[in-house]
Amino acid sequence: MTVNKAPYIRVFILLAAVVMLFFAPTREFLKITFFLGIPFLLFYVLMSRQIRYSLPWFICGILVLGVIGLYGYMLVHLPQRVEVREIIREGGTLVAEGKYDHAIEEYQRLEKLGQAEKMEEKISLARQEQQAAQQLEQARQKLAQGDKQAAREIIANIEPGTRAAVEARDLRKQLGL
Repeated sequence: MTVNKAPYIRVFILLAAVVMLFFAPTREFLKITFFLGIPFLLFYVLMSRQIRYSLPWFICGILVLGVIGLYGYMLVHLPQRVEVREIIREGGTLVAEGKYDHAIEEYQRLEKLGQAEKMEEKISLARQEQQAAQQLEQARQKLAQGDKQAAREIIANIEPGTRAAVEARDLRKQLGL
């Protein structure tokens, strides 16, 4: 009796492919490949249906070469884009955890990747979140002391769109401010 190993190999390959989808560079590579693969196939099929060396054939050929060039360019810059996204994701997680100084340190790594504008934007947002969290904490302290008017003023000055603003709104509703 012989054991057919082919189904086990297929299952292993399928599992490996699924596990790789949890890896950010693999997802980015697949995204680029799918988004640029569709126009490539379209232009290539159109090119193959044209009379060779006619004007439409040359136009499709140029478009195919353009897509290939764009694909190469995107793949060359793939590691940098993946690292930028990883830094932004990690910084966002740190901001959500309330570790603003660590988030700012993480965002400062963007400058080394040539993303100074994005770095400034993310650091500004982290500082804004930090200030709003500090204001919310001050308002809670004032409420604990029984000074509802001072707490109301502090809550009114919290920057809208921050996490602390959501908590401040809930606090305002809870206390009937």
